[in-house]
Amino acid sequence: MNPMNPVNPSDQWIARAVADELEWAPHIDAAHVEVRVQDGIVHLAGHVRSLAERTAAERTLHHVAGVRGTEVALEVRRPAAHLHSDAELARRAADVLDWDARIPGNDIVVRVEHGIVILDGVVDWHWQRADAAAVVHRLAGVVAVDNRIRLREAVAAPGDLRERVLRALHRHAELDATGITVEARDGTVTLSGTVPGFSQRRIAENAAWAVHGVGDVIDRLAVPHNARPPAA
Repeated sequence: MNPMNPVNPSDQWIARAVADELEWAPHIDAAHVEVRVQDGIVHLAGHVRSLAERTAAERTLHHVAGVRGTEVALEVRRPAAHLHSDAELARRAADVLDWDARIPGNDIVVRVEHGIVILDGVVDWHWQRADAAAVVHRLAGVVAVDNRIRLREAVAAPGDLRERVLRALHRHAELDATGITVEARDGTVTLSGTVPGFSQRRIAENAAWAVHGVGDVIDRLAVPHNARPPAA
């Protein structure tokens, strides 16, 4: 077995690999992050200094071989320099949304409660909703983001929507979609079956969201225990 990239990595190997990734990531202070792995599911506990750091830690897990799922329970403990009032956070969040050319800031309402930014409104595309949350995530002092932005309804026949999602999955160069089954009903797309790695679950879900007419995506994809990690 190659110790650098084993075919069937043990929980111990995954935990060490995750800890190494967190330690070497320049934008994460992992001094107070605890890593535990059970059956390929990575559990992160402890605390970080910002929501952006928490998000970065979670995304780091997607690149580690053998990870089948995640459970992130990291608390955001803001340093004194980031302890802004809710009113100030709301103003900053509204400003970054208004200044982002990709996001229809006029269609989004922002309010803040105890450091939690709540986004509401209606947009045309899922990526606009996701981008709105992403830019707010990076603001200093934000503890969490509650994204309640809805999508405008787009009428599409279930069969047509299913075929368009399937085409989107199969044309993605970084995704092995041969084991994915797609169902579509009333704008909701359900992905089931298996993919070779945890990172491909996120790729498949994002590809489905990118199809116009998709109002919701239910991810029921599984990563087999014997999934082979990417080559080093």
